Amino acid sequence: MKMFIKILLFILISIIAILIAGVMLLCLIFPPPLSKDATEKDFMKNKDNIMIVTDYLANLKYNHISIKTTDKSGIMFAGLENGMTAIDDSKVISAVNKLFKKRYSVIIKDENTIHFLRSTRFREFSSGIAYSINGTEPQLQFLTKLEPLSEKNWYYYEEDFNEWKRRNE
Repeated sequence: MKMFIKILLFILISIIAILIAGVMLLCLIFPPPLSKDATEKDFMKNKDNIMIVTDYLANLKYNHISIKTTDKSGIMFAGLENGMTAIDDSKVISAVNKLFKKRYSVIIKDENTIHFLRSTRFREFSSGIAYSINGTEPQLQFLTKLEPLSEKNWYYYEEDFNEWKRRNE
């Protein structure tokens, strides 16, 4: 009987250890999104690099630009008509690389909005900071939450496809 209890206890402890390891691994791969307050602190900490990139993108003639961590350093996708285009400013390239090392994964300019993707979960949810170039409310495809930050024209945003779909059915 004692042997049975020891085996059962060992199995139970093993299952709990595997579950804990799985949760920890998932948190490393898909960290929970930063709250608005944590995002604001992160924004302030990385503000110099964010502003370098924002100023550069806001002054480009392209309406649609994306820069991803998976792209080659110094390259941006500037709309369908231009495709891959070099970033022609070494200061901007350096700022982008620093932001990517700080876990920003995508930087996008879409019409009046420049946004920096900071957290993502399975492609259905993303959050980060958004800047309005012309002072109007930022426009994001699956926007479900938009809260102003302490800096003018800067916002914390969340895009949740499933929530957006429920609201728009």
